[in-house]
Amino acid sequence: MIKKITAIFVSFIALFTFASPAVAHIIVYPHQAGVASVQDFTVNVPNERDNPVVSVRLQIPNGVSSVIPYVTTGWTITTKTSGSGDNSTVTEIDWNGGSIPVAQAQELVFQAQVPGSSTTLAWKAYQTYSDGTVVSWDVNPAKMKNLSDAQQDALADKENKGEYSTTQVINDLTGSNSNASANNTNNGNLTNQVQIATILAGISTILSASGVGISLRKK
Repeated sequence: MIKKITAIFVSFIALFTFASPAVAHIIVYPHQAGVASVQDFTVNVPNERDNPVVSVRLQIPNGVSSVIPYVTTGWTITTKTSGSGDNSTVTEIDWNGGSIPVAQAQELVFQAQVPGSSTTLAWKAYQTYSDGTVVSWDVNPAKMKNLSDAQQDALADKENKGEYSTTQVINDLTGSNSNASANNTNNGNLTNQVQIATILAGISTILSASGVGISLRKK
């Protein structure tokens, strides 16, 4: 029995150990936002190579407005825009001049307002290493899912490409009154369920203790 538990534990650790590199790419948080909301977005940039990361470019999806990068010590931040005057919008944020050491990561933060309707934001990003290597995180995740592991490895190793991060913009405003009523009902039901579960757990504990006592007396 002990050997079986040990084997399961080792397999569990191995699963996460070997799976980690596959998901270690530039990710933009949060993954979900309400329509028209103003959010602080965090760009998590890991260094997966043998040289420091010295530059990061993030393309801003269409419909995202009021983009304001936060000051990041050690980095020079510039933006690219389209349009002019009141119609001017930020299309890209560039972080340059900093350094993300090998086997470390850094969070780059900016504020923005998401579109006023439900959509999926595709965050295409590009990171440059000190040796000039550019890794492009601009592949559609749906395309990646249709590729074999070998094809994904080839895309990563030969073309320095990976899938982009996404944020789902959801309509969380529709039917707010009915949702509130439903939530109150659900909360009431949940309370009742918790109370019942607590009572049953208490009864189970008493019965278990009684069983142990009877067993000991028999011995």
